[in-house]
Amino acid sequence: MLALTPEDEIRGIYLTGSTVKPWDSPLDYVPEVSDVDIHVSFRDDSSWRKHLDTVPRALEVRAAIEACFEKRCPQPLHHPRPQLLVLNKLMAERQGFVYSPQSTVVVLHGEAYPQDDYSNPDTIRRHNAADLVERAEFAQQVPLLAIDRLWTHARDLLSQLTWRISPVGPLALHLSGLDTEHVWTLNRTQATAALHDVGLASLADPYRAFYLSAWDFFLSGFTDTTACRAAIASGTHVLTEGAEIAQHWLNSNPNVSAEDT
Repeated sequence: MLALTPEDEIRGIYLTGSTVKPWDSPLDYVPEVSDVDIHVSFRDDSSWRKHLDTVPRALEVRAAIEACFEKRCPQPLHHPRPQLLVLNKLMAERQGFVYSPQSTVVVLHGEAYPQDDYSNPDTIRRHNAADLVERAEFAQQVPLLAIDRLWTHARDLLSQLTWRISPVGPLALHLSGLDTEHVWTLNRTQATAALHDVGLASLADPYRAFYLSAWDFFLSGFTDTTACRAAIASGTHVLTEGAEIAQHWLNSNPNVSAEDT
């Protein structure tokens, strides 16, 4: 990306998410299923469109990434699945967006990752609850998607589920009353244990099952359709259970302000 974009227009490039946190069990990273989260921040809020938001430029960036990876890892054990997020776009479109804790971010280029203000946790929780409800809407699309994505084509459905499922654990833990920054420093092994500790086994168990079934699917070369179906079933359960937890919190906290954090 740096080779294709003027360096002075990029504020920073950051690696974050599960790839930065410790891996204590298979839950913490599933090859070719888990995202490798890359956040990019531009100095001008609109300049990202010029550099990333056209098909020719996107394909050019993609080709450069593939060439760089193949040069550095000519015989990879697997091909990671990057998820590129533009922070300027996130902040403009997602109400209540909160930066990750700095301890969960590696600066790949540029300035330090922003330090967020977590001093109003209940306002953040209202946005978290709305986020969980919105994520669960995808569960209504899963039945027809599951029918026509057969065999290895089901990887597409798992990809659509993964990015929605991954934050459900920390979001639910935050709604349970745990500290904002703390929940986002937990890896999935720790988050699953914490869900049990706060009495949310009904979420912890399918959350764990989704990643273990996804591992079975990966280890089979994405041919074990039984493992795939188990992952889809568990993942859909995670989304619907997360929405129920969120709705319970919203019903119990009707007076919490929804103002921007």
